[in-house]
Amino acid sequence: MIKSTLCKKLSLGLLVAFAGACFLSLGNAEASVLYPGVGKKPPVTWKQPAETGKKTPSTDSKKDTSKSEERSTWKKSQNADSNIRVGLASGVVQASISSVNGMHVFGVDDNRDMGDFRSNIVANLSVVGNTIAVNGKNSNKSSLKFVPVVTGGQGKIKYNTTEYRGEIVATVVGNKLIIVNLLSLEDYVKGVLPSEMSPSWNMEALKAQAVAARTYALYTKNQKTHLGDGYDLCDSTHCQSYEGMSGESSSASAAVDATAGLVMTYDGRPIYAPYHASSGGVTENSEDVWGNNLPYLRSVKDDDSQSPYHNWSVKYSAAQVQKLLSAAGKNIGQLKSISLASPNGGANGTLSSGRAAGVKFVGSGQNVVLTSQQVRQIFGLKSSYFTVRTQRPATIPVKKTEKNKKNKGNTIDAAPAAMQDKELHVENSSVEVIFDGHGFGHGLGMSQYGAKAMADAGKKYDEILHHYYTGIDIVKRY
Repeated sequence: MIKSTLCKKLSLGLLVAFAGACFLSLGNAEASVLYPGVGKKPPVTWKQPAETGKKTPSTDSKKDTSKSEERSTWKKSQNADSNIRVGLASGVVQASISSVNGMHVFGVDDNRDMGDFRSNIVANLSVVGNTIAVNGKNSNKSSLKFVPVVTGGQGKIKYNTTEYRGEIVATVVGNKLIIVNLLSLEDYVKGVLPSEMSPSWNMEALKAQAVAARTYALYTKNQKTHLGDGYDLCDSTHCQSYEGMSGESSSASAAVDATAGLVMTYDGRPIYAPYHASSGGVTENSEDVWGNNLPYLRSVKDDDSQSPYHNWSVKYSAAQVQKLLSAAGKNIGQLKSISLASPNGGANGTLSSGRAAGVKFVGSGQNVVLTSQQVRQIFGLKSSYFTVRTQRPATIPVKKTEKNKKNKGNTIDAAPAAMQDKELHVENSSVEVIFDGHGFGHGLGMSQYGAKAMADAGKKYDEILHHYYTGIDIVKRY
């Protein structure tokens, strides 16, 4: 039965004619993320978690009990850690919200009941000044919350074409819409895990990934990284890849359930828990990547020999190197030489792990020294664990007996010149510069292929986590 404080009871014929006009109960208003390197540089100091997730209770005693309970389908807990706000979109002018279960709509500021939508009826949102219009009618509200009718505890809501657990909040900011998914941290991790690790992998590796993803999310939330954006985390690889219910799998969800509430801590606080696809054989110290010395992110040996990224090679001509450097604002002129170097002025061009510290490019116009992370970005390398060599084309002389054959000689690569602690001279623009590398990602924290190898060898998820995150505790947070 559709409820409305404005509309009178309609005849059956009118109900059929207006089946799409379902945003009712308007009061006195009209109707209204396997990525290679998750993580960014953490702040130097740790901040206390924000007090979020508090719900304003309804003061309308006339509302029935079941609907009152459905005002918030995401987890109710005294511990704010168990809830999360995920930004799905920012700066959009339109949005479509619906639910196969049917949904209730509330004004966020006053928690006012704005009406009901039946199963799969779409609320098309647009912006009118500082308020939201729904299906062309103004709600006179700047923020609306869409709550699915819970059926057997499996309420779900759809934003555009993707279904999510929890609730959706649409808010007008700067004449554009911000779309946020409110849900439990556990349900969030279920939507993250299959996007970050193959669900077909060993269950112990999946459990380790679940704890790492949960810890990373809680740390990012507590740091208020996206507080100014109106949510705790985004849904892209800037935070963690999150695809809602469309990304879920039974095995990954089982791993999340098996580790529910477990978080890695150091000195009682959730740690910054980055992870990456493949280490190439050794992980990295935090200060050698981001500059911050975190005691639990220490370089450790790692077996990722079965990783498809264990070894790789990228080749450019000297002319291409010059062009890519120029596009990055480093116009060196004609490339003359290249060598490993420390961006801080030190003599050693490699880190203790074997990764490059930086690279010096000497040109006819200027010389530049770039960090290995800068080199990785400019040249599209899989990791900063690389060396560089140069080689030039050489031609095999044609034998006299083959003069009349079509094959006049084969072009091959001359013996390469290895870079290690040497300055490699570049004679001309046809000389090739080759990056030989290992691994995929920034090298911090857990190597996913390494975790898989450990799990396949019989290690449990907690042993895997203790290997990659030094001195941490694994605790039940909620």
